[in-house]
Amino acid sequence: MIRKRLSKKERKRVYEKTGGRCAYCGYRIQIGAMQVDHVKPLAHGGKDTESNMFPACRSCNHRKGASSVESFRAQVECFISVLERDSVTYKNAVRFGLVKPRPQKIKFYFEKMEGKT
Repeated sequence: MIRKRLSKKERKRVYEKTGGRCAYCGYRIQIGAMQVDHVKPLAHGGKDTESNMFPACRSCNHRKGASSVESFRAQVECFISVLERDSVTYKNAVRFGLVKPRPQKIKFYFEKMEGKT
């Protein structure tokens, strides 16, 4: 599918939706580094419109890919168990008290913003 090329004004409006932060993790991003994420992916019937776009950092946008918001949430909630399974460095950091695992339900930045309005 061919994606719409956004004008500078459209990119700025998407950027301002979350005050210059990634809609998912809340990391502050510069407009030039912002990636535009389709909340409902085009591959799953999402529209190529501003109302279906959020600003995202490169890390979140690449990780989310063509996933739904709920599927991405499930991925993030599994990060700790994946680290515990796959990373010796992480396991050692936990053992030495450098890192404390805190499994929790994930609320994305844009959801926290919605709760404030």
